[in-house]
Amino acid sequence: MVTEYGKLLRKIRIDHDEILKDMAGKLEITSAYLSSIENGKRPIPVNMTRTIVAEYDLDDLMECNLFAAEDSIKKNVEINLNTANQSQKTVVLSLARQFEQLTDEQLEKIRQILEE
Repeated sequence: MVTEYGKLLRKIRIDHDEILKDMAGKLEITSAYLSSIENGKRPIPVNMTRTIVAEYDLDDLMECNLFAAEDSIKKNVEINLNTANQSQKTVVLSLARQFEQLTDEQLEKIRQILEE
């Protein structure tokens, strides 16, 4: 099943007159892997969306749409705590434990703090 993210990737490729192999080369992944991402069969690599935005000099609307599409299909978030200090670890783990119980108001406050 082609995802919204996959549709946007195809649109970007078509708009830049590229084939799958061209985009895959720019992203330093195989054509098969890129095809699997487009079809929702493989996860989106970390920072791939940022790379696409920079590589294709996407406008703000397309950038927003691409990140929103990525967010809509993510089921898990991986956070590397190897270099985190104890305070950072405590906050991340506390958020993870309580995430499902947070109200929309609490989540909005957290979002605002993070965007400051």
